[in-house]
Amino acid sequence: MNVALALMFILISSIFGAFSTLLFKLGAGLKINLQNYKLMGAFILAGVSFVFYIYALQQASLTFIYLTASVSYIWAIILAKTVLKEKINKYKIIGISLILLGIVVMHL
Repeated sequence: MNVALALMFILISSIFGAFSTLLFKLGAGLKINLQNYKLMGAFILAGVSFVFYIYALQQASLTFIYLTASVSYIWAIILAKTVLKEKINKYKIIGISLILLGIVVMHL
């Protein structure tokens, strides 16, 4: 097991996954077809995310990978704030803090 390599793969996976989610959101209001480049880009990024996730699973335990992948929620909130101009309220900040705390505690 190579935990450092797994961590790198899962962080890359989570970033691609968050951008994929953003593109799904942006493309959801458009007609669903092959010319909806936002949805097509979302599918491609989701596929890339999945590949890195599989590589991460080869390097470490499922519990380590699955818990660490929850950082994708944080990326999604950051993208929602910066790109979609969504508000980050105190509940989202508490949620981010709990995710980070959970990751730290589970890796002790």
